[in-house]
Amino acid sequence: MATEAVQPASDARPRVSVADVARHAGVSTATVSRVLNKPDSVRADKREAVRQACDALGYVINGAARALSLNRTFTIGAVVPTIETQTFSRSLNAFQRRLNESGYTLLLASSDFNPAAELEAVTKLLGHGVDALMVVGHTHDPKMWERVDQRGVPCVQMLAIDARRPSIGYDNMAIGHLIADHLVQLGHSDIGVIVGTPPTNDRVTDRIRGIRKRLSGSGFQLPRERVVDNAFSLNEARLAALKMLADPATRPTAIVCGNDQLAFGVLLAAASKGMRVPEDLSVVGFNNYDFAAHLTPSLTTVSVDLTQLGEQAADYLLRCLDQIPHPASLPRIETALIVRSSTGPAPVKATTRRRKHSPLSTSA
Repeated sequence: MATEAVQPASDARPRVSVADVARHAGVSTATVSRVLNKPDSVRADKREAVRQACDALGYVINGAARALSLNRTFTIGAVVPTIETQTFSRSLNAFQRRLNESGYTLLLASSDFNPAAELEAVTKLLGHGVDALMVVGHTHDPKMWERVDQRGVPCVQMLAIDARRPSIGYDNMAIGHLIADHLVQLGHSDIGVIVGTPPTNDRVTDRIRGIRKRLSGSGFQLPRERVVDNAFSLNEARLAALKMLADPATRPTAIVCGNDQLAFGVLLAAASKGMRVPEDLSVVGFNNYDFAAHLTPSLTTVSVDLTQLGEQAADYLLRCLDQIPHPASLPRIETALIVRSSTGPAPVKATTRRRKHSPLSTSA
């Protein structure tokens, strides 16, 4: 079924048709239809000829007719906790670019880490008829999956490892273990953590578990009072660090942060107290944001291939929609600990006041 153009009722110009585009491009109307509806099935030179003809004639695809003929809206929905950090903005950019290359439009919503808001956004996107969905993490309102399954649309979880549902991410517990191991090898045993962990941020919660597990293996602990879990901005992290570092006799020798922005706030707090990094305090971030290598000192952090993350999530959904078989287990995203100048050996005095093993709190 050919798709027709949409023109304003007040426009006196004749409506541009598929036949007009075909004549201008020097191809058949069937080729134009395939380019508009399934571009990957057409040679690149013919796709370009049709695209140029559409631009020259001002042809606008009738989305409603296209959706009716193909039983698709060519839209994909995504719900993310926030678009204010590079964690999501960079991965979303790659996700959207991949979708656009295949003729899909991204419909985006932000939940502000609120599971009720995520459920509402998913419900609305399904109501708009999206062909597929992307959500973040593996912690959701159970009703969300009921509605996704009822509509029968593909859905992938980004930044997650979940044996029950399709997911693309990395092992946050292993990363927490890796960070703690780096600090323990440098002689640190008294470690603080500054993060933001609302109910649906299972990624950070898992990293804290990994830190606790590694410390426990060396007879140390991460007490509940050493974890600040309500810092979401640079300034909130700065204030949390000022409080954590207030007493020289009891302050930690290293602080692990939920992302590089929070780590920047900790560096500011340390500088305001006249503390040297890493001589007096080691600081670790997460995500290797663009500015991390240019801070003073440069920030030790975990690098995550956010572009790969977005592309893999998009590729999974596109394969599902095109009914192309995909691997039984989806690939894990590459991560690496980038050691820079913000971490170093623990202060000498720290080795004399290491905390011995005791039952650990599991709350985070």
